[in-house]
Amino acid sequence: MPQRFRHILRRAARSLWENAYLNSVSCGVIAATTLLFGVYLSIQFNLNRMVDTWDRDIHISAYFHPDVPEQRRFDVRDEIAKRPVVTKVRYVSSDSANEWMQERMPAMGGILQELGSDTLPSSLEISLTTGAARPTAIDDFARTLSVTDFSDVDYGQEWIEKFQGFLALLKLLGAIMGSLILIAAMFLVMNTVYLVVYNRKEELEIQKLVGATNGYITAPFLVEGMVQGLVGALLAVGGLAAVHRLLIRRIKDSFDLTVTTELQLLPASYIALLFLAGCVLGLVAAFLAVQRFLAKVN
Repeated sequence: MPQRFRHILRRAARSLWENAYLNSVSCGVIAATTLLFGVYLSIQFNLNRMVDTWDRDIHISAYFHPDVPEQRRFDVRDEIAKRPVVTKVRYVSSDSANEWMQERMPAMGGILQELGSDTLPSSLEISLTTGAARPTAIDDFARTLSVTDFSDVDYGQEWIEKFQGFLALLKLLGAIMGSLILIAAMFLVMNTVYLVVYNRKEELEIQKLVGATNGYITAPFLVEGMVQGLVGALLAVGGLAAVHRLLIRRIKDSFDLTVTTELQLLPASYIALLFLAGCVLGLVAAFLAVQRFLAKVN
């Protein structure tokens, strides 16, 4: 068995050297495919990180009825603060709301003075835990707030649902595009490997005549496919790092955005997934190419 294994490795190494050009083409196709897959994973990874951050920043604004006594407002604040899903509750008086509005929108100062100091109602700004900062959980929490104390509850439900729908659509489109790219890459790599197999047609036919099994013939090509996948994945990871740095540099040069500091390269688990994807692509393409050749020979 060890001798047979050494023969497989030796034959694979020889084929990689003798068909360097075709093997380079296969590595290039795998690298391009894995790079596109890595870009997709990077976009999804950073989007999910941003969404998690935004989820923690989402809060509920609950506006009191004008006739609710001030002491009752503080009691309601304390009661809500005791809930397990609540991380922070801040009471905003009507005067504070008016001052904030005048600072942010000076043009509204005259209108607010004419309407009176109680134009903007007192409210509670409620922040929830990360687990509860989801559209359905926020909606359920808002329904538990007393309608006798609050006249209105605002938490941007429509915006949250639309954004979640946009993310779901983006993931679906990414999955479809990824599948199409994978199929196209599989076809290209398979045909490239088939050319390598065809170049060794006479050798393989002789092996069949002397009784070599299909597994014995296929094994060296599987090793070649795995090597091509590893090399292609390595090139893809290097390309992904270059794209990441270039993208951040371009964004910083074009816009003064702090969000660029939040864009991260894929973690180790995702990088390992890229190497696995490259190996699987190379192995499957090599296996299909050899089986296609053997089917014609048989």
